[in-house]
Formats: sequence, structure tokens, C-alpha cells
Amino acid sequence: MIKKLIKFIGDYKKYALLAPILVVGETLSELLLPFLMGKMIDVGIANGDRQAIFLIGGAMILVAIVGMVTGVYSAKFSSMAGQGYGANLRQEMFAKVQSFSFADVDRFSTASLITRITNDVKTIQEMVMQVTRVLIRAPSMLFIALFICIKQNAKLSIIYLVAIPILFGVVRLIMKLTHPLFKMMQEKYDGLNAAVQENLIAIRVVKSFVRIDYEKKKFKAANDDLTKTSVSALMRVVVMNPATTFLLNATTLCLYWFGGRMVGNGDMLSGELVSFISYLNNIMMGIMMFSMILMQATRGRACATRILEVLEHEPDISDSKNDTVGELAEGYKLKGAIEFKNVSFKYPNDERDALILDNVSFKIEPGEFVAIVGSTGVGKTSMVNLIPRFYDAVSGEVLVDGKNVKDYGLDHLRDNIGIVLQSNLLFSGTIRENLMWGNGNADDAELMEAAKDCQAYEFISKFPEGLDTVIDQGGVNVSGGQKQRLCIGRAMLKNPSILILDDSTSAVDSATEGRIRETFYSKYKDTTVLLIAQRISSVQYADKIIVLEDGTIHDIGNHEELMARSPVYKAIYDSQQEGGGLSDV
Repeated sequence: MIKKLIKFIGDYKKYALLAPILVVGETLSELLLPFLMGKMIDVGIANGDRQAIFLIGGAMILVAIVGMVTGVYSAKFSSMAGQGYGANLRQEMFAKVQSFSFADVDRFSTASLITRITNDVKTIQEMVMQVTRVLIRAPSMLFIALFICIKQNAKLSIIYLVAIPILFGVVRLIMKLTHPLFKMMQEKYDGLNAAVQENLIAIRVVKSFVRIDYEKKKFKAANDDLTKTSVSALMRVVVMNPATTFLLNATTLCLYWFGGRMVGNGDMLSGELVSFISYLNNIMMGIMMFSMILMQATRGRACATRILEVLEHEPDISDSKNDTVGELAEGYKLKGAIEFKNVSFKYPNDERDALILDNVSFKIEPGEFVAIVGSTGVGKTSMVNLIPRFYDAVSGEVLVDGKNVKDYGLDHLRDNIGIVLQSNLLFSGTIRENLMWGNGNADDAELMEAAKDCQAYEFISKFPEGLDTVIDQGGVNVSGGQKQRLCIGRAMLKNPSILILDDSTSAVDSATEGRIRETFYSKYKDTTVLLIAQRISSVQYADKIIVLEDGTIHDIGNHEELMARSPVYKAIYDSQQEGGGLSDV
């Protein structure tokens, strides 16, 4: 695990190396002080030698200054190494998540991925800071102080050699008991994040249905669950403090008892005993620091496991190695022909055996305007998601320009496909910045031309800031229809070979939708357009209409042909006519 994660230290390696070296210098300075104090008592004070007292005192001041300087810089370099490591690890994890397919994100869950990139990485980041400082300081202090004590009086040092293994045994037992709880605690953070995320995303729905009290109870349940698990883990950790204190007091009593008798018998000088007692604090402090970092390493191990699960996960969908070199060079445009050959599909994480799409076959010629209709849940969105490879078919082939989509590079394929998803999403920033997702090099003239094409020009012009109008996160400060039109404009700016519109005009009136449709026919006649819609008025002018039913192709034809022979299509049409045109409002 350490080998897999240590590489992310990157350019901060020099700080990770300098910090421990300075820590050793700081520790040596700290441990020299009791030794010099003992010498001052036995040589200077006992003999009344003022010169020795001043010389040893001056040496102690110099050692203290060295310890202070090395301590400050070791803390600085340790922080730089830890923060840099955390930044590199977060960057790597975020990049890895960007390569995940929709199925991969569903498998981990959005809330869990957020926790792993933030909370779990923060824990590992703190571990690196401790490793470069405390983990070096603790054993250095322990072994150097123990070495000095053994050199001073090997017989009295036996007390340390008995106490140290006992304390480490207690720590080892506590680590074994707390590891499962620390792992569970991180999973509870996932649940808490999920509750917060879901509530904030759907806050308007929560308030409109007056479900605030319900959401409070749901959050309280997740929060209490995390608290209970955390307390259970920490209660086992705190056992270490009284155990350490008891052992420290017992060791101190033994040192005073046996050391005092040695001084009384003339086997040991009083100054040596004073320094010996001083080293007790150093040794026990070293043990306590080492024990604490081992305890935190238990939690760090749980976090590291979760991080490696993300970093080592192989995405379900990856770039093809069969993409012909140069075939999709920059600026290359696909023609836009689409063919499904006996395609079947089910969602990877769906435990049900039922297929969403079952043996679907059809062909679409370049530049055709094709509509897809059917009742809710028949697989319309699932079908178009296979074209840009958001998911892969279970069986059969999806072809673009006669070539399996699996044989295209993902960036090359998706760069030629414009998509307006069912849930329209705008990013925080300006209207200009949102539109430029479609073309990062577009100038104002091109942006306003796209705004006219998507029927957004009128409302953009009314904003005092125009294209520089700030859009709040998620586009909450514009209407649903305005949001849809901006998303369509963003896709138009891409000038794609294939344009997928997934129920993307549901929030605009029929007249506006008609003008957008006319733009497709006049300015984007070479673009293959796939339109998923519920309103017959939106699809009746399409070159071809695909009628889906229960995951299979029920019929394909134009409006007149389907009205004459498709009972499913005619039923949809009749139901909307019976609604008195409300479906068009």
C-alpha cells in the first residue's frame, strides 16, 4: 500500500527528506539538554566550579537555539511535503474519476467519491506530515534516550526494557480492535455526504412538498450513525491514555525506588539520577507519540484502501487502441451515419435480468432528422447513450460511419457528437463561458449567432450584462426554458456531426420549438439529429420516427406512415389530442 501511494510525493520529495533530517537534529538537541544538566550538577554545582557552570550553561543555550531552528524548519518542510502530497493525490484521483464511465460512477456513488477525494485524502495528507516529522522524532527520541540511559546505567535501564514492550503490546491490541471501526466510520461519512448532497440538489422539491422535517430526521439518522461509530472507535483509542499514564507513573516509582537506593549506596551520582529521570519523560513521550501515530495509521490504512480502490479501478469504458492513426485528426468530421445491429443492453449494476434494449436494429443516414418516441421507461435515453459510449452494449454493435464506436478514441468520437441531456445543466459562470463549452474559440459574433439559432438571443439581450450575465450554480437564476435554449446553443456551437436532443425542448413553447427546428433544417442540414420527445407536434416533421415499445423497435417510418399502421404511435397521438392540446403548452 505504501509503495503504491508514496509515488505521489512527486516534486515535494526534497521536503519529505529534509524534514526528517532536521527532526533528528531537533531531537538530538532536546536530548542533549538533560545530559548537560546532569554534568552541570555533578561537575559544576557539586564542586562549586563556576567556570564549568557557565561553560555548560552556554552550551545548553547554544543547543537550545539549534533545537529551536531545526524544529521550526522541520515543521515547515513537513507541512510543505504533506500539503503537496495531498494536492498531487487529489489531482490524480480527480483525473481518474474523469475517466470513469457512468456505470463506474454509479458503482462508487457520487457521495462516496467526494468523501474519498476530500476527507480520505486529507487523512492521508496528515499521515504524511506525521511520518516526515513525528514518526521520525518518536523513535529517534526513544532510541537515543534509551542508548544514553544504558550507557549511564545499564542495570537501572532494565526498567525501561520491561515497560516499553508492555506499552507497545497494548497499542497493538487497540489497533487491531479499532481498524474495522475506522473503515466503517469512513463509510458513514459517505452516507452523511449523500444525505447532504441529495437535500441541497433537491432543496426546491423539499420545500415545495414541505418535507423539511422529514429531511431533518433523515440527516439526523445519518449523523447519529456516524457519531455512534466514531464514538465507538474513539472510546477504544482513549484507553491508551490511562494505560500510558499508569505505566509512566509505575516506571517513575521504580526509577526513584531503585535509583535512590543506588545513589545512597554510592553506585550512582545524584546528577545522573536527575538526568535519568528526565530521560524517562523523553522515552515515554517518544512511546506515546509513536503509539498515537500508529493509532492514526489504523484510520489512514482504511482511507488508503478506499483511495486505492478508486486509483486501481479499471474503467468499464476506455479508449480504443484500434483507432486508426490520423483518421480522426484535429478538425476531422464524421459524416454522421448511425447503425444499430442487434443491440441489447442492460445497466451494469442492475441486478435484474431484464434487458432495457432487446435486439434493436435500425439505420440512420447522414443528415437525417430522426425522432424517437415511446412511453416512459422503454429505453429511449438508454439507446442514445450508447452512441457516445456513455455505456456499452451487452451484445450487438453500434456503428458510426460504418465503424464500431468501440474502435474510436473516446475524445474523437464525443468531439463529433453534440448532446443536450434530459437534465439541463449550466455551470456557475457567465452565459459566455457556458456557451463556449461548445467552442472555446468562439468570438462574440459566433456566440450571438448561436443564441439566435437556439432562440436565446432575445432574453440574453434583455440582460444588462448580456453575454457576461452571471449564471448561478446549476442555472437556478434562469427559467427552465432559458436553460434548455442555452444548452441547445452550446451544442450548436460545437457544430457536431451528430446532435442528440433528449427531451430538450419540453420547457419551451411550440412556436419557439418550431423556430429551433427550422434552424436545424436550414443551417444544420448536414448534421444527423436525434430527437427524443414526448409531444407528437415535436416529431411529426421528422424524416424518420422510431417507435420504441418494451425495449424493442415497434415500428419505423414518417408521421403519415405511422399514423396509418402503428397502433402504439396512433395511441400516443390520440392521447395528446384528447388532452385538448395541453401537451403543447
